[in-house]
Amino acid sequence: MRGGTVIDGVSSHRARRDVRIVDGTIAEVADALDADGCRVVDAGGLWVMPGFVDAHSHADAAALTGEGMQERALAGVTTEIVGQDGLGLPFSAGAAWPVMADTLPPIAGRLPGSAGYRDVAEYLAAVDRGAYARVATHVPHGTVRAAVLGSDLRAAAPDEMDAMRELLVRGVAQGAVGVSTGLSYAPALAADTSELIDVLRGLPTGTPYVTHLRDYAAGFAEAVDEAVSVCRSTGLSLHLSHFHVSGPGRAGTAGAYLPGLSDAEATWDTYPYTSGCTFLRSILPARAATLTAQELEASLSTAGFGAALAAEIDAAGPGPTVAGGWESIHLVGLGDSDAARWESRTVADIAADTGSGAGAIVVRALEATRGAACLIVDHGHLENVRALTGAEGHLVGSDGIMGSGQPHPRVTNAFFRFLAWARADAVPVSIEEMVARMTARTAARFRLPLGAIGMGLPADVLVMDPDAVEPGPEFGHRTPSAVVHSFIAGAPVVVDGRWRGDARRGLAVRASEKRK
Repeated sequence: MRGGTVIDGVSSHRARRDVRIVDGTIAEVADALDADGCRVVDAGGLWVMPGFVDAHSHADAAALTGEGMQERALAGVTTEIVGQDGLGLPFSAGAAWPVMADTLPPIAGRLPGSAGYRDVAEYLAAVDRGAYARVATHVPHGTVRAAVLGSDLRAAAPDEMDAMRELLVRGVAQGAVGVSTGLSYAPALAADTSELIDVLRGLPTGTPYVTHLRDYAAGFAEAVDEAVSVCRSTGLSLHLSHFHVSGPGRAGTAGAYLPGLSDAEATWDTYPYTSGCTFLRSILPARAATLTAQELEASLSTAGFGAALAAEIDAAGPGPTVAGGWESIHLVGLGDSDAARWESRTVADIAADTGSGAGAIVVRALEATRGAACLIVDHGHLENVRALTGAEGHLVGSDGIMGSGQPHPRVTNAFFRFLAWARADAVPVSIEEMVARMTARTAARFRLPLGAIGMGLPADVLVMDPDAVEPGPEFGHRTPSAVVHSFIAGAPVVVDGRWRGDARRGLAVRASEKRK
């Protein structure tokens, strides 16, 4: 790659350099290298940087099937860290399979196979047989809980906690980069703090504890305290997933949380949007949240069930996963279902137009899509997003929902929006520092041996047009055009802006032994 401006993911400056790749490895970074028989990529006027390491990816299935991976490649992502929010494919075989086979598709897309994976080793072996990006995974606590307790929403017995602990320890030993929780999602929401501490105690000190908090609404502050407490009690290292301080009355308050997180040596990932996205079933009352789509469909055909569920939703409100009311919750991922006319509209607007309650609208959308609908909630505050971005513990994660038609632009444009903010001085972070948070610093946080432009490192490299780096829209689909060339292990993934579409072998990434 000749004549590009190298931003290496490590240093605080950029410089014009040539980069030579040989046999999947960066062999030289210097001025005016001779071609020596190499294919030459003209990078004049372009940025050359490491491929993005997504700290919060939901490409668990897509990385294996290829579904949606063209746009992930055009997003510049070369490494997907999956198994997020306590939900994932490792340990999804057996008793966990009915739960994960039903929960994951709206988030991660079409699942490969019909039996799940027995552990982290089996999942990563599947990645090594053929994948569309590098993949690292957490041990998903919710999947582990489902493997032991199925969909039961009850406290675990001592022998069940022993069984969960054994699976968590096994997963980390097999190369998982951390343990993730999704404490507002079934089935993990039934695990109280003491149970969490008990099952996590056997893990090596410093293992990343990567948590989707128990409550982003009324109990947000207590949920942050719980995460800090869990790590202090277990010796684990705190990382907050898609961290945001959202909801009514919280504008401008993100800075109040930063001293405590600094004291806890915490890190967090964010996406550069005030709106969030998740699956619609996540706001159902607990008793319905554990039903599979087939069970929910069967129950809704029973006289009175739908009306009773709607009334329960109306009484409870949207729940702890989102921090906004019905006026901020947009229905998305409705496809060509009978509810397609409601796409992108808020529940409150639809309810007003139809004369129905919010609960009835939610039930109807789930019924029409057989449980696959998603939501976008506009609950955030830009000043909070930027305050968290400006702090030292910040890393970049897209939290891109791969199923349901990729309804949020963060799937493809999160990294470019952050770069556009850095270039425009919208956040107190330089372009070089922002690149580090997207690459080498994320890789180091999760003990991955990649993420920088340097001799001897894996040749995961982007050649990018800086003039095409744009913040993009807050809502709606977005296909970026900034990536001119992309390489994973030296093999071309994007050439002249076009995706090659090849699955490759040997792309599983396992955590190194070094811990924080």
